[in-house]
Amino acid sequence: MQATRELLAQGPRIKVFVGEFGSGKTELAVNYSLQLKQLGHQTAIVDIDLVKPYFRTRENRSLLEERGVLVVAPDRKLAHSDLPIMPENLTRILYDDQYQVVMDVGGGESAIVLGQLNRKFDENPYQAWLVVNTRRPFTNTPAAIVDVCRRIERVSRLTVSGVVSNTNLAGETTAAHIYEGLAVTEQAAGLLGLPIKWVVAPEWLAAEVKVAYPLFVLKPYTQYPWMG
Repeated sequence: MQATRELLAQGPRIKVFVGEFGSGKTELAVNYSLQLKQLGHQTAIVDIDLVKPYFRTRENRSLLEERGVLVVAPDRKLAHSDLPIMPENLTRILYDDQYQVVMDVGGGESAIVLGQLNRKFDENPYQAWLVVNTRRPFTNTPAAIVDVCRRIERVSRLTVSGVVSNTNLAGETTAAHIYEGLAVTEQAAGLLGLPIKWVVAPEWLAAEVKVAYPLFVLKPYTQYPWMG
């Protein structure tokens, strides 16, 4: 079933996307932020990928800012550095209840930087969602997904409250890939005692994918080097 867009803003206003490298967190966070803004919410997206130079939210900064989303990230001059610098204005945004806040957290051990924000999260309710792509080597079995979740919770000091099934092969994704990934993710969610929050499908498959969970329709925005 396709989720109504109004569901996006339900619950705590701070949403934290965590997961392994290649899970698709950044694309999902960008889409989520843009949809919140389209619904009329003041929206900020926070880039917490501070350790590895992978595909960060700030690469989509111009697009987000043009559409009215506040981007909270290290200074532009430091955009391609790997210094452990917390984004400017982060504390102000976390405490500003006028904003819906979407946090894109770097993969793997990068989540350790969230431990520095533990007191702020204690004071500001949040939801942390584990984004899972079963086509990636570290999250291709239920046991592996459980291990990733437990490790991220340990280093970030956050509590994951739901799982997002985001199995994909970029432009080569098929409905079969999504269904196969969901079956594995369901087993992992059962082991973790967590709900499936969303099943993600690219916009060209939205009419084809039929699942028993809310469907998040994703529009690709990020241009990767191999895409030309």
